Amino acid sequence: MNKKGLVLCIVFLLCAGMVMAAGSKESATVPATAGIGTPDKPVTVTYLCKDVDPVTDAQQLGILEKDIEEGLAKQGTYVDLVILSAPTGSYATVVPIAFRTGQINPDLIYFQGNDQPLAQEGLLEDLTPYIEKSTNVKAIMADHNKAAMKNYPYLLWLAPARVQIPVMRSDWFASLQSSKALLANPSVDNYYALFKEIKDKGLAKWPITTDGGILKLDSVFNHAFGITATIIKENGKWVYSQATDATKNKLAFYAKLYKDGLLDNEYVTKTWETMEQAFYEGTAGFVAGTAGDVVNVYNNKMKEAQGVELAVLPPAKGVSQAYQSIDVTKESRGFAMNADSKVKDAAWAVLEYMAGPEGRVLDKLGLEGIHYTMENGKYVLTKQFPSWWAKFWPTMNGLDTSKVVGEVLSSPAIASLDAAAKYFAPDTNVLLPEDLLPLKDAMDKLYREYSTDIIRGVRPISDFDEFVTKWNAAGGTRISDYLATVLK
Repeated sequence: MNKKGLVLCIVFLLCAGMVMAAGSKESATVPATAGIGTPDKPVTVTYLCKDVDPVTDAQQLGILEKDIEEGLAKQGTYVDLVILSAPTGSYATVVPIAFRTGQINPDLIYFQGNDQPLAQEGLLEDLTPYIEKSTNVKAIMADHNKAAMKNYPYLLWLAPARVQIPVMRSDWFASLQSSKALLANPSVDNYYALFKEIKDKGLAKWPITTDGGILKLDSVFNHAFGITATIIKENGKWVYSQATDATKNKLAFYAKLYKDGLLDNEYVTKTWETMEQAFYEGTAGFVAGTAGDVVNVYNNKMKEAQGVELAVLPPAKGVSQAYQSIDVTKESRGFAMNADSKVKDAAWAVLEYMAGPEGRVLDKLGLEGIHYTMENGKYVLTKQFPSWWAKFWPTMNGLDTSKVVGEVLSSPAIASLDAAAKYFAPDTNVLLPEDLLPLKDAMDKLYREYSTDIIRGVRPISDFDEFVTKWNAAGGTRISDYLATVLK
């Protein structure tokens, strides 16, 4: 190589090195989603979520859309976020049907059940590659989120484990002689004594109430009776726990609570609204609510109604002790991405932004000037803050509370999250093939019928054996045979 060629080569290498250095610096500061859309032509992303309705809450949701768009624009990502209204009817039922038939076609869609058949049909996007490339979402995922996504990568829900935590008025709890014994040993018998004392002292008409079913009660008592998993091995066969002796014993206990006037005799017709009203008004003394945000709402409303905070109670202790086992087979609810979306990267950019530092403030603290104000670099919560709830990710992960003046979550709500973590038990179910799903639906309907009748005294507990026979005939035997092929 001559001298001139050598000089040109050195210059080329120096320039290449400068370009690479500049590129490295840029990639360290610009998010992976940067470069989507332009200021003049933002990418339209449609979003559908339960109770997030642009018609009934046009003002605040309009501000939310604008704040998200402006936040993404600062990162070089330009989107036009459009929040859609859900079809009329029960969200969990009508949304999957409307999505399958093409009545609705959002890019991002929140499901609250009935999503699995859609995933099996290829209508939902596998989110695994998006999560693997993410920074923000990956950073705030909890262990149960990771486990659920590994098993079912179509539904993402960045929230605390959905555990129902029992609560009651703290002043009532402190006044009961049975409360100390319960905290020292939360046995089934000591729980019964607590409920009996509430009734005997006339504190509440119904010591316990719930919203039409027994899932909230199950969170307190399942483990105590030995119901520790959805599917267990009994007599050498894999079976669903609903058809086991442990469930029979639990239902007998619920029936005793009902007969003795301790379980709301109107619980079957209670909705969540009437359940909560009975709790706030003092007609009922004991309910269970989802750890974190829901317990926080219960606490704030109880303070407004009665001027007292709530006491968080432990799960009953017996064969085992935990709140309901958390199914990590899949998320029971969460956001999915439309597999036919033409703007998947832009849709993911919205989810990723809401998991980042700016998005966490917006999602958890609300709108500036309404739910908080800025003072000396601090987020000062206003009186309107309790009315706000996260529209994307309910988790507290990623929110720097050291910069917040005020109570993001009440002490009982934080205590409920701590209790949920302390008494956490994972549960792995089996995703049944589509041809077995109708059988399982029929079996679940049968369980609801018999369990309700047994609890209310319409049927004797001895009829549980009749239920098991019908359960197996309706599909229990066939599904047990299938489970034997997938479980070791």
